[in-house]
Amino acid sequence: PMLTQLITDIERAVEAEDFQTAKSLRNKLIESNPMAIIEGIKTAEMIEDGMSAAVDLDHLTIWPKLYDQLSIEERNCLFFSMKQYVLPKQRLLLKYGSVNNRLFFLEKGNVSVGIPQDDNKFKIVAQLGRGDIVGDYTFATMALCSASVVTKTTLQVRCLEGKMAERWEEEHPGLYAKVMGFCKQQGQVEEIIARKEQEVHHNSRHSVDGLVKSVLLDEKGQATEIIFNGELEEISRSGCSFTIHCNNSSIIKKLLARSFALNFICSKKYKDIKFSCQGTSVKVSTILHNDYQLHVSFDTYLPESIDARIKQLQ
Repeated sequence: PMLTQLITDIERAVEAEDFQTAKSLRNKLIESNPMAIIEGIKTAEMIEDGMSAAVDLDHLTIWPKLYDQLSIEERNCLFFSMKQYVLPKQRLLLKYGSVNNRLFFLEKGNVSVGIPQDDNKFKIVAQLGRGDIVGDYTFATMALCSASVVTKTTLQVRCLEGKMAERWEEEHPGLYAKVMGFCKQQGQVEEIIARKEQEVHHNSRHSVDGLVKSVLLDEKGQATEIIFNGELEEISRSGCSFTIHCNNSSIIKKLLARSFALNFICSKKYKDIKFSCQGTSVKVSTILHNDYQLHVSFDTYLPESIDARIKQLQ
């Protein structure tokens, strides 16, 4: 009777398009009736068929490059991991300089992409709409938003949260990589921002040899026990990037938007320049295994005198 009841409950959940509950009930069926192999297979097919029938075909036709490379099971998993929202105009989707772990698929309506100017105003650099994705760069990498995105009209959008994507690994191990690959191919916002930054880049970047001792600070600005000794890659008056080694990936995940006390030694032959400053991490890139690149924005510009001395080391 319990087996029959569970199958009935799974059928009802599928009919109600509550596939998360249907899957939970099926897991319960398998755990409590390990010999009910046929029922396990049939209920799995029932759930998959229900999901396939409930997928919004219009949504699929907007992103063929993404969905054509997925199996039916992967397609269903991705689609039902997302939530649909209808947002009014002037709603903020992404805020410049903030952390984001959501990926937005724009189905209907338009958004404006803006970057801040010195006069506290935002300069609109792009308009995006149906068929575009937003949040791809910060979703695929550990980085702060390089632009703000605001709805220009009423917007119909599907949103994928990072915590949902993290659950795929067991059932659909290749799905996350496929979605990330699509983000890197199709994402436009970061390209637009990079072009605009090149147009208005005031601070020249220097590639010099140097060592960076970076001390992670707590919320009160006090030094913690987490210290990285890294190698300098690039530096300008406004920020720098350097490589670090860390065996603990859970620490790396907590480094974004954190404050650091930085001590530099830049050198060439017998010339050394030593200086210190504070900054905030804006991006963390994986290089290989336990090697990472940390991108830091300085809290205040480096003095011109230090910048001139660094320039001489190139």
